[in-house]
Amino acid sequence: MTLGRMLAVLGLVGGALAASAGATVQTPVYTRTATQSCLLRLPQAVAGVPPVSSTVPRTLFVYALTRDDESTAGMGPRPRAHKQLGIWSGARTPRGIILSFFKSVRDARASVKGLASLYGGMRIGNVVATRDQEKGPSRTLRTEVFGCLRSSGPPAPQRRAPQAVLATFAGRWGGHDRGLLVSPNGRGSEFALASCCARVYRLGFRILSVGGTLTDATAVYRVTSYKRYDRSFKLQLHKGATGKLELRNGIITNSLTRDFFCSGPAWGATGACGA
Repeated sequence: MTLGRMLAVLGLVGGALAASAGATVQTPVYTRTATQSCLLRLPQAVAGVPPVSSTVPRTLFVYALTRDDESTAGMGPRPRAHKQLGIWSGARTPRGIILSFFKSVRDARASVKGLASLYGGMRIGNVVATRDQEKGPSRTLRTEVFGCLRSSGPPAPQRRAPQAVLATFAGRWGGHDRGLLVSPNGRGSEFALASCCARVYRLGFRILSVGGTLTDATAVYRVTSYKRYDRSFKLQLHKGATGKLELRNGIITNSLTRDFFCSGPAWGATGACGA
């Protein structure tokens, strides 16, 4: 079944079917708040952005992006303001959908081409749905997300995310001219570059303990090696020193180097880790 046919079955394109021929149908204006509440009421849903890989395959991550945006592509001088909601699911590499909520169907229609120019997307009423990366989300995720588009509804319950484990920190985390790699056994390395080829430092470490949840966790580590290449970089670390990797909604901050690194979903959705 194509995505267009699926949406038609769900009744999400063009509003509800007219009860009789010639009836006037008012397309609902979906809101981020009501849609987010519906998604968070699903039993597997938690609020937040996923790490590089989720240790709970069916977890549905739902996050209201704080960088409310403006879309100007193809619309002339007046931008259309919109609010965004990110939804991700998947174990090895969480993939997601970004929903952009506009004030009107007209604004969404004028914006869909610009928003969907990178990875593709579609308009559903006053909402533009786009993929957060080249490989799109699963059919199950699409069905859950589009089935929760709402104009109003009850508030979402407060639910704690699943417990963090060592694997929560495992994987490749990135940033502009910097990177963090953590192996499944807790050994990690971190580096930063001043440019494409000039190194600033390289840090080796081993994680000692992990606490918290998939969206809010802390890993305590011990430094196993450190080399500073750029003398203007003042931080000097010694083998045996301890530090923390603090994970908040898909972004890890190192308490010693003060560098921060994003999971794929956090990097793409928030833009926090650079171009």
